[in-house]
Amino acid sequence: MYQRNPMGHLNFLDTTPSLPFLPLFITILVASQIPLGCTREAHSSNFTCIESERQSLLRFKDSLTDESNRLSSWTGGDCCSWKGIGCHRTTGRVVTLDLRNLEQPELYEVYNTSYHCRSCLAGDQLSPSLVNLTNLRYLDLSLNNFSGIQIPTFLGLLKDLRYLNLSDAGFVGEVPHHLGNLSHLRYLDIGFSSSNNIPIDNNLRSNDVGWVARLSSLEYLFLRGVNLSNAGDGFLAVNMLPLLKTLDLENCRLVVPHLLHVNFTSLSSLKLGFNQFLNPTLPPWLRNLTGLQDLDLGANNLDDKVHDTFRQMTSLVNLELEGNHFDTSTLRSICNISSLTSLDMSDNELQGSIPSEIGQFPQLTLLGLSNNRLNDTIPSSLWQLTKLQELYIGENALTGELSEHHFAKLRELKRLYISPNLFSLHVSSSWVPPFQLQYIAMASVKIGPRFPNWLRTQKEIEALNMYNASISDAIPSWFGVLSNDFRAIILSGNKLEGSLNSIISAADADKKVVQMLILLLNDNHFTGSIPEDLCKLKTLIYLDLSDNHLSGRIPLCLGNLRNLRFLRLANNSLYGQIPGSLGNVGELIILQLSKNRFDGKLPPSMQNLKRLQFLDLGENRIAGTIPAWIGERLSDLEFLTLQSNNFHGGISNTLCQLPYLQVLNLAHNDLSGSIPHCFKNFTAMESTKSGTFPFSNESYLDPVLQIFKAGIELEYSKNIDSVKSISLSGNNLVGEIPDEIMGLVGLQTLNLSKNHLNGRIPKNIGNLKQLETLDLSMNELRGEIPPSLSSIYTLSFLNLSYNKLSGPIPSGNQLQTLNDPIYEGNIGLCGKPLLNSCPAGESPTENGPVLDDKGHSESDFSWFYAGFGPGFSVGVVGVVGILQFKKSWRYAVFKCLENAHDRIWVMIVLKTSRLRRNFH
Repeated sequence: MYQRNPMGHLNFLDTTPSLPFLPLFITILVASQIPLGCTREAHSSNFTCIESERQSLLRFKDSLTDESNRLSSWTGGDCCSWKGIGCHRTTGRVVTLDLRNLEQPELYEVYNTSYHCRSCLAGDQLSPSLVNLTNLRYLDLSLNNFSGIQIPTFLGLLKDLRYLNLSDAGFVGEVPHHLGNLSHLRYLDIGFSSSNNIPIDNNLRSNDVGWVARLSSLEYLFLRGVNLSNAGDGFLAVNMLPLLKTLDLENCRLVVPHLLHVNFTSLSSLKLGFNQFLNPTLPPWLRNLTGLQDLDLGANNLDDKVHDTFRQMTSLVNLELEGNHFDTSTLRSICNISSLTSLDMSDNELQGSIPSEIGQFPQLTLLGLSNNRLNDTIPSSLWQLTKLQELYIGENALTGELSEHHFAKLRELKRLYISPNLFSLHVSSSWVPPFQLQYIAMASVKIGPRFPNWLRTQKEIEALNMYNASISDAIPSWFGVLSNDFRAIILSGNKLEGSLNSIISAADADKKVVQMLILLLNDNHFTGSIPEDLCKLKTLIYLDLSDNHLSGRIPLCLGNLRNLRFLRLANNSLYGQIPGSLGNVGELIILQLSKNRFDGKLPPSMQNLKRLQFLDLGENRIAGTIPAWIGERLSDLEFLTLQSNNFHGGISNTLCQLPYLQVLNLAHNDLSGSIPHCFKNFTAMESTKSGTFPFSNESYLDPVLQIFKAGIELEYSKNIDSVKSISLSGNNLVGEIPDEIMGLVGLQTLNLSKNHLNGRIPKNIGNLKQLETLDLSMNELRGEIPPSLSSIYTLSFLNLSYNKLSGPIPSGNQLQTLNDPIYEGNIGLCGKPLLNSCPAGESPTENGPVLDDKGHSESDFSWFYAGFGPGFSVGVVGVVGILQFKKSWRYAVFKCLENAHDRIWVMIVLKTSRLRRNFH
């Protein structure tokens, strides 16, 4: 089933299973074959349960942790009346044990790493006393939390089991082959659910699936997410089950062999998504599954060369083909299946126009064609699909003007995902749509300039995405997030005006819990302060108010948003100290407060943000020393940006305790002391591979990283995990450049300019093979440019100006092609691209002169120094003597000196003005 919602790929907003009534149907089916006297809390028989089985159940209860007291009814002599227990109506034997956890978490809790399932049963081990329940036919432990323990092998002794469900219960390790002893089993589920708000998955593997072939009575098999990558016999074993009706092997890393035929021809549901077929073409045995109603082949890199496989599958109701290589011809062949109610061909190779045959699905409720190469206008036949509830055609190049008549027959539409395309929406201000939408995604669709008044008629909206929709208007008073059931609002990239109070309305706030997850209002023209009503959205995960005109202080109550993982307030006019209450938001991964006017010191409470991976406080007025706790407590940091503040003091060695750090920007502060040698501990910079920064699937949910490259400021949002950079420019650092930095071979940017660094450029700087930007200008570096610098092929920006460098510029690669100013202010340098040639014997070479340990050349002019003293004395005496007796020579010499003085003065003025420009 199509897992996207109108926000894009935000799967946590979509919890609709593909076959919603299947678990209920199976339960009824199995239970109908078990003569029960009582189940759960109903009890109508005159007998009590068997004492030995009662004791076994109590021992099993003792092995469990029951925090919410779900098993409080397990007292007294009649175990048949206990919750979750079902007994045979004549023998009194326990035949059903149903401990499935029915209380599911809220959506915002799913993404909280500190989430704790109070309603889950748990335990370090399960008591084998269940073996005494010899007549047990139905066992359900799903949706609990047995994290860290394996599926007990003793379950293989429950020979009478017909139904076994252990899904989403936290079991780990190898699936015991003992389950193959359950020869009467008809239903087996040990995978994870297709629902996206289940936080506790199983983590199972099976290297030998031969045990499955022994389950000859099996009709329903769910192994979703079980790792079968090492089970070469996996699909062959499943093929031995002739009675199978439902087979779910989604995301099992399974290699599906090329078979000519299969034995499970009675299948009605087959899910093989996210695996690998040995043959990329559709398998021929699919044609033999004539009763198939539900088929999932998503993300298998399949194609359909013949275009007739689906023509014969006329019973299909749900068809999922997303993430393959099917083309428009395949789509046309599918249009023959009039029974389809759900079709997903997103992420394929559809191109050109949407076929007009798309209107041949009279029962279609879901259509997914997103992320293809479709263009042209939408055919009129699509708008005739009157049963359509979900329409996903985003991320194409579709064009045209959408008006009221296009949507006139879509009365049942609930989810509309048409962004981004080249659409414009033109409807009257009084338009009342025929539908009630729950999810709306119209990003990059031209909707404005007025705020769409028709939204007022939509009473069921849960998610709204109108990013970059050309709206230049104030938010109307009727649009208040606290008075609706919004889960997500994305209005970024417009020109919305007014205060945030207009959108964060307090209406009915005290009467209901608003489960807002996403609020993105960045890149607009909002003014005023951040309203305290915002703090009532306690379930927020993503909050972005950056790039507006907000002023005032950050409300202290923002620290009550304990579920926040993403907080961006950058590029506003906020001021005051960063409130210490932010240290309460322990789930934060991204915190970006740059380009404001925050002052004071960093609050010590921020050291509690132990999950922080991205911290950007640049371009503020924050003072004090860089706290040691950044390195000591924020050990997950990958991006640290503190540039353009008022930090002073030395760079603490504690920063070196950040092994995952990829970007360190401390530029333009008042830092002093030397560069720590322990920078070598930034092990993430030693690798040329990208990092592991957690990205969403939507660019507007990623932070913005600003990096100076090639002398200009660049912004990164996507793929910032590939950036490796150190910038310490514009401080008062002294000492030599540590050789240890040359071991950070993944570095792309190294900027140490505008300090007081001395000594030589490390001769092994050529180790930095990924370097694109190197700026060492305006320091006091001396000696020669290391020849190894010419071996960095990736270098596109180099600045060594205004140092005390001397000697020939190494030849090779781009060192002679980069612009001349990069060497300016080093009067001792010679050779191309400079105009002054090197003296004889000092010609630049790729290898350069051979240096000793102190950096001196083997030909260090020893003979020159030996004769320098006598020669100088003779020369001075000769010149002075001639000037004493020759008046015309005296005039000429002093005139020459005066002219030289004038030229030097002009040169100094020019250099000074250029130096000022560089600083500004």
